[in-house]
Amino acid sequence: MKKKLFIALTAFVFTSSVLAQAGSFIQYRVSKGDTVSKISRDYDIPVGEILKYNPDAKNGINENSFLLIPTKDFLEKEKKKSANPLLKEDNKAKNTSNTKGVHIVQPKETLYSISKKYKVTVDNLYAWNPTLKSTGLLADSEIIVSASYKKPSSVDVTSYEQSTPKKIPTTLASSSADTIKDINNIYYRTIEVEPQSTLYSLAITYNTSIQRLLELNPDLKDGLKSGQSIKVPAYGFQNKAKVVEVKPDIKESETKFIKVVIDPQQTLYGISRKYDVPIKELIKFNPQLQDGLKSGMEILVPNNGKVVVEEEKNSPKTNVVLPEATGGFVDLSDSITRSEHKELALLIPFNIEKVGSDMDSKLASDNFLNMTLDFYSGAKLAVEYAESLNLPLTVNVYDSNESKSSSGVDGLFKSKDFSNTDVIIGPFYQKNVDEAVKNLPNNKVILVSPLSNEKATPSDRLVQTMPYSNVLKVQLIEYFKKSGAKITVIVDDKKQSTKQFMQQYFPELNVVSTKQIHEIDKTLVKDKKNVFVLDSNSIASALQFTDKLKNRTKDYDIQIASFDKSDVFDYSEIKIQTLIDLKYTFPSVTRDSRESRSESLFAQEYKNKYNVYPNRYATRGFDVTLDVILRMFQREDFLQTSSKKSQEIENRFIYSRNPEGTVRNTGVYLLQYDSDLNVKVLN
Repeated sequence: MKKKLFIALTAFVFTSSVLAQAGSFIQYRVSKGDTVSKISRDYDIPVGEILKYNPDAKNGINENSFLLIPTKDFLEKEKKKSANPLLKEDNKAKNTSNTKGVHIVQPKETLYSISKKYKVTVDNLYAWNPTLKSTGLLADSEIIVSASYKKPSSVDVTSYEQSTPKKIPTTLASSSADTIKDINNIYYRTIEVEPQSTLYSLAITYNTSIQRLLELNPDLKDGLKSGQSIKVPAYGFQNKAKVVEVKPDIKESETKFIKVVIDPQQTLYGISRKYDVPIKELIKFNPQLQDGLKSGMEILVPNNGKVVVEEEKNSPKTNVVLPEATGGFVDLSDSITRSEHKELALLIPFNIEKVGSDMDSKLASDNFLNMTLDFYSGAKLAVEYAESLNLPLTVNVYDSNESKSSSGVDGLFKSKDFSNTDVIIGPFYQKNVDEAVKNLPNNKVILVSPLSNEKATPSDRLVQTMPYSNVLKVQLIEYFKKSGAKITVIVDDKKQSTKQFMQQYFPELNVVSTKQIHEIDKTLVKDKKNVFVLDSNSIASALQFTDKLKNRTKDYDIQIASFDKSDVFDYSEIKIQTLIDLKYTFPSVTRDSRESRSESLFAQEYKNKYNVYPNRYATRGFDVTLDVILRMFQREDFLQTSSKKSQEIENRFIYSRNPEGTVRNTGVYLLQYDSDLNVKVLN
């Protein structure tokens, strides 16, 4: 039903934007109140592209005049961009074909992108590479991309000399089966399958392939079970050798134990991770565990010297020290580790029961539903991207039945199994986030708030991905302070919160009322940059503000700014060229989406999948979900990845603890109107 809901959205909401892009240009008649910026947002076309084909618009546009608006398809052809759906650009050209008919898989490639490159279908790739269905697409492996390719004959591994063991590749083969002609020619040892293990994770752990595991263990064709004993290769092959089981040397030693009382919802897997003791060892010293783990049970856990910090369940705490993010932005996909299986839950407010049968009517009137489905569409692409990286990840999606005044999250926590969940994304509303943090379903899970920028109850198990409005203000002011500029903040008398903010954080700066705008040009100095920050919703104030300064730029170094992208500067009487001359600057949670959303390679994949470019909610769904997944698979614990700054399509993620104790994203862009008629990133 969720799938139908999503298909209904893509079929209904996006129809108009698809039809509007049939030609190269749209002839647009200017209406009253229109500005180039407004038209740019409406058509999702960069300001610079509009001005490129309408140069006179730099000096303003008049009602009933006509503008030529280039379509996205036209701009794509002009820029000769391929529809390669890689999610991040790779600036280094790579030779991806070493033999005709064979392709070397590059990091982050997908079957779809490879099929397009060689003009074949995904079904063809599966047919020519049968193991793809079980192993997935793996970087640096070779796959067949042509029906005419003839596969070389198999290598007889039994011909290897006894003294020369076969070298097992560090990356799993994804194109051909690793066939053992004589199963008696391999050393192996027996292991016990732990919960959450998969054939893929076992192959990675023991440096082998899924095919080899299946050959050693024919029963695995019926599935992998927790506690099952299976054979794994010990190191390689020997010529005409009998089956040899390699057993570790066990030295008797005095073992110390600690008593642990089992809490509700605890699992053997969770205890194993917490105390760094294998499940097999726990069962060895506690035979009763073979009958299952029960609340209130006492068990003996070997004390290996690891310090275990006990914590009260669900109690908010803020004592985890977060490492400071230093250096530049990093690509988290370059440092992923696949040693542990992870589980992610998405709490998405589909509110399926409330949608009813009249889907078209609901989509036409319910902005929250549209936003929800847009966010989910981006999140789905992020999960698909994670699959292309072959991460041992399970993703569960739940309908959180959420609104401003109610939530079904607590019911989900009680009725669904979250015992092995590592991270939860959601809920959407801050009130529901606060309630969810108080009732988290296990002692390790981290809850990630994807959309709210409101203040939250401090907790080490809550991460807020949206920066506070104060974060934007602080970063703007700090940027100008570092430049040694003379800063004046002009505030509307109604903006008491801004006055209080300035008094609290920057009492040394000059704050004046908008009533004094008529005199601001008299405060200009020649020996340094003059920065004026306007915080007002008054168009009249903004017009007077720019008029007073625009003619003084030849004699003084002037820069204007606002604490967010203020609509007052979109007023038709304020020309784009004036904002460029005054170097208008503002902070933003996202990059200028008009530049990035339609041009990114992510957007190309999104358009290929849904036949429309992603809006800001879809892009945020992708950015938040992908960043969370990649942080889950770093060597550090999730919160400790705060030492790494990351940047996805439009959003930055720089985590720290704010003065209230909340783990909060402080990743902000400082954007400026530039001389090339576009918006550039200053930081």
